[in-house]
Amino acid sequence: MTQKNTPLIVQLLKSVSEQPEFEANKEEGEITKKEIVELRKIVTKNSELEEQSGRLRSSAESFVKEVYSSWLTLYQKRKRQKEGKEYFLENILKSDVELVGESKCDLDTIRSKAQEVLTQPEEFIKQLTINDEDVKPTKSARKRVNKNINNKTNDAEQRKDSSSPNNADKNKLETLTNILYKIHKQTQDILTRCAVAYLIKNHNKISEVEEDVQKLKKRRSEKKVEIKRLGNQIKDNRLPSGRDITGERYSEAFDNLMNQVPKDNKEWEDWIANLSRKISHLPYPIDYLYGDLTWYKNDGGDIVVYFNGWSKYHFKICCNKRQRHFFERFLEDHKAFKGSEKSKEKLSGSLITLRSAQLLWQQGEGKGEPWKVHKLALHCTYDARLWTAEGTEEVRKEKTDKAQKRVSQAEENKKTDKAQKRVSQAEENKKLEKNQQIQLNKDKSSLSRLNNSFNRPSKIAYQGQSNIIVGISFHPIELATVVIVDINTKKVLACNTVKQLLGNAFHLLSRRRRQQVHFRKEREQAQKKDSPCNIGESQLGEYVDKLLANKIVELARQYQAGCIVLPRLKDIREIRASAIQAKAETKIPGDVNAQKLYVKEYNRQIHNWSYNRLQEFIKSKAAELKISIEFGIQPHYGTLEEQARDLAFYAYQCRINTFGR
Repeated sequence: MTQKNTPLIVQLLKSVSEQPEFEANKEEGEITKKEIVELRKIVTKNSELEEQSGRLRSSAESFVKEVYSSWLTLYQKRKRQKEGKEYFLENILKSDVELVGESKCDLDTIRSKAQEVLTQPEEFIKQLTINDEDVKPTKSARKRVNKNINNKTNDAEQRKDSSSPNNADKNKLETLTNILYKIHKQTQDILTRCAVAYLIKNHNKISEVEEDVQKLKKRRSEKKVEIKRLGNQIKDNRLPSGRDITGERYSEAFDNLMNQVPKDNKEWEDWIANLSRKISHLPYPIDYLYGDLTWYKNDGGDIVVYFNGWSKYHFKICCNKRQRHFFERFLEDHKAFKGSEKSKEKLSGSLITLRSAQLLWQQGEGKGEPWKVHKLALHCTYDARLWTAEGTEEVRKEKTDKAQKRVSQAEENKKTDKAQKRVSQAEENKKLEKNQQIQLNKDKSSLSRLNNSFNRPSKIAYQGQSNIIVGISFHPIELATVVIVDINTKKVLACNTVKQLLGNAFHLLSRRRRQQVHFRKEREQAQKKDSPCNIGESQLGEYVDKLLANKIVELARQYQAGCIVLPRLKDIREIRASAIQAKAETKIPGDVNAQKLYVKEYNRQIHNWSYNRLQEFIKSKAAELKISIEFGIQPHYGTLEEQARDLAFYAYQCRINTFGR
């Protein structure tokens, strides 16, 4: 893992960004596995890296693709956000005086036109699309227009939040915003453009009061800060470089600082960043599928596993009682699957509980050989539905339907190809037919195996009530507040704070926050001395999140809740940072250093927490009981209990509006 796999990953990560087609990948926002495979062949051929076994190669290729796919997705997201905010600032966020001057009409005329657009926006954009085309649109074009108008649920989630979630038409408002943007971009009529801009800047409403110029300036200032921050993030976004397990980059940066003079501030910052970056001496993990692992019990009754490609290394599973039943299930499935290979009723590997595994090293402390200091761990991913007979039957039916559909489609295509077959056929077409036949045989074999199932315990499935909803509000100090709401009676059945949820374990949250303060002070002292900042983070925060997720889902099960509503975290950190920066610029204009100190002191007063991690644990735990997860916009008014309650009501109203469409 240290001498072969990790160096290959580091070299691949470096080589991807050096390819000529990388700029095209940045614009497209994706990179294919085929490109990574071809690059890996070139890298292993032109370097001293040894050729590795199939699983190690596949794991390295998948890891590099995952890393760059995430990087490209983030790049594209920031790019789209920046373009959208620039369009909003330049074309939408104009004062009423500017709109009057541009349209050459008075404000009442603009409001009247805005009311006309607001009455029937769908019909307006349909008519606009037909009138603006030089030629009459085809039937398929009209279908696309209708589809774009009627299918905007996913796009609506990406729009910025507006005012109060108490509004029953909030979901319609988000959809309306998309339509208004399309009208603004497509129409050639200046009055219509100004009327639509007036609506969007006023949150899709017609304001009867005089515009507050100071508030408009503040909105513009915040938007400029957001655009500037996004531009800096796009410009300074570092490319993936891989782990420096040998310390080579650290030594190079130290040598540069001691013996050379940087060309500019950018090079100096890069040297300091490489010197301050935490050095990881651990290699990258290796990914495996369920079929790559072999399980058995030794004479002492311990569960042992070995991996394809490394069959001479057998590892004993060391775990606590809470985890042992997982490995016992993996062992049972492996025995049943291997035993069925010798019988007529063969089992399908797609019904094995274990889906994938990851072999990795965990950081340890002490002196000695690395393999004695650090621990080798096995992280397993399993399908919770396959834990019971009822869930297994659900998965079996789902996979059977998919395989049957592929078989039917392949046989239909085969008949069509035979009818259109020519006398002379190219070699490429023969190869294509061969691959299709292989895939067809695999699907037929899968159907045959899916007729049989594993023997598993039966368990009554959880049945939640659709009228019982759990609302959760987040807060920097209180962390999370949970409210159980009965939609039919509009009553709050229960309200639990984080202290009530954690109970006797609440002191762990206080300890974690003290750790955050301690780590921050140590980092500040290290930065003042320009010394390496290798301060490790504790796993206590992750443990607290798991406890909270378990308590929240248990509370939902206790009240037979049908769904859990979580606050939408999209851009919450960026919005907060931009608002604080704009506030600093208003309070201390012209003094950049004082503004930085103000922002730094303001952020010190707010405890940081990984709300996204907490949400992921809640979603994972809720999936075991099949409790649905919904997202809403947390209001900024009222107590935390009221915010959680209104979040639940908002989700219910969105559900009604969605069903209504």
